[in-house]
Amino acid sequence: MLGKFGIYITILILVFLFYLVIALGAGGFSKKEKRPEVKKYLRSVNILLIFIIIVATILMLFL
Repeated sequence: MLGKFGIYITILILVFLFYLVIALGAGGFSKKEKRPEVKKYLRSVNILLIFIIIVATILMLFL
């Protein structure tokens, strides 16, 4: 079984993959200018993913 650290690493990898899929789907890596709606959407996704990482870190450290 995975320990706390293994689960934490798995969560970080999944969050990173989720970010890549969302950014590719929204055109985050394209060379052309992004629309303001896409920038706002990607910023919201970044905030959500940072929140998930913070919660995972707190749970790993204190449980």
